[in-house]
Amino acid sequence: MEIFLNNFKEEGDAFSEINVINILKDVIQVSSLANTIAGNFQIGISIVSSEEIQKLNLEYRGKDQPTNVLSFGTNSHLKDNDSLLLGDIVLCKEIIEKEAKEYLKTYENRLKHMIIHGFLHLIGFNHEENHERISMEEIEIQVMNNLSAGDPY
Repeated sequence: MEIFLNNFKEEGDAFSEINVINILKDVIQVSSLANTIAGNFQIGISIVSSEEIQKLNLEYRGKDQPTNVLSFGTNSHLKDNDSLLLGDIVLCKEIIEKEAKEYLKTYENRLKHMIIHGFLHLIGFNHEENHERISMEEIEIQVMNNLSAGDPY
């Protein structure tokens, strides 16, 4: 697993590549996708401003407002190796900070939750239907509890 972290310098040691890898490994295990995603894969994770994420949200989802997280899946194999490029997770620090206060969570735990949520989208989960939302939330809750971060809801 290879992760490219962009603009994470301010986020501290809790979001080093090693810690993000451990979060993602837990998601894979809890979601029962260990056999499906057993090989090498790469993802990018970026933290952007509310203006940047609003532009992306408008361009790719037709929604002219900032959001907490966007996922852009590729599922394409990289040349010269056996890695699967899963895609990118784009996080908005301002929105995540606002939501952390609103939901009475720490910024660190809200950020973990959004990394988990974005990664679940990259590996095929969505929440369009109620049963899909419930399944996705169950995984998020279990992973957050495994990380001693508490129920994200």
